[in-house]
Amino acid sequence: MPFIVTSLHDPTALDATCRRLNLPLPQHGSIQLGDQTVSGWIVRLTGTRHPIVCNTLNGLVAYHPLDNVHTRYAGIMRYIHRYYEVRAQLARRVHEPVYAKPVFRKLHRPCLVNA
Repeated sequence: MPFIVTSLHDPTALDATCRRLNLPLPQHGSIQLGDQTVSGWIVRLTGTRHPIVCNTLNGLVAYHPLDNVHTRYAGIMRYIHRYYEVRAQLARRVHEPVYAKPVFRKLHRPCLVNA
């Protein structure tokens, strides 16, 4: 069974990616892919025959050998790329600095009076 080595370690970003792509939410469990049983977050992508399994502990993404055709594999890679974008957006929101409202004050300049 083929695996893709990634850095998919954030279940929250995985969930947010599915929401943004209007996919069914990932479910944690085990399924049979090819000749092996794999466990992790099961994601059902459109355009693939079988779901992919994202293991957030080791970062591996397992997919069925029948989905190794160019167009189906490209769909899996697009999903992984979108995951990276969503994870970066979520990280920016968490670490976004909070600025106070800018205060505009009049500058007090000394008046020079001709004497």
